[in-house]
Amino acid sequence: PGAIFTKFREVLIRDHKSQISQQDVALYFVHWLTDLAGAEPTPLAGCEKFVTKFPLPVLNSFLRSFEFVERIATNTETEVLEEYLKVRWVENIPPLGPVPHGESAVAKMRLLCMAQMNATAVLRDFEHLSVEDME
Repeated sequence: PGAIFTKFREVLIRDHKSQISQQDVALYFVHWLTDLAGAEPTPLAGCEKFVTKFPLPVLNSFLRSFEFVERIATNTETEVLEEYLKVRWVENIPPLGPVPHGESAVAKMRLLCMAQMNATAVLRDFEHLSVEDME
């Protein structure tokens, strides 16, 4: 979680003198979303980037993550990431069963997020890895 959230959290705390709120984080992410949307402007056609270059499930998971990322204002990086990974697992379609436990649980949940629309095949193949490769 540190690589994802630590610097972001440090900047928020530094810039807001430890008085950050979930609304501050939400505003940052809405700004980032609009910045990303306008990265390839098409003034007369509107924003085509999200419509033509992001598969809908990818865009939906990106938007869904905002609710969790804004919790960085009150929770640790690890708490935020673990909760997000668990919810992504539970909400996956098709259902994948109960949230994984054990040594490979976090790896499986991260693979689900990274593989996105190919997650079922990736997770199936993960089970065929040697123990050494799973670690």
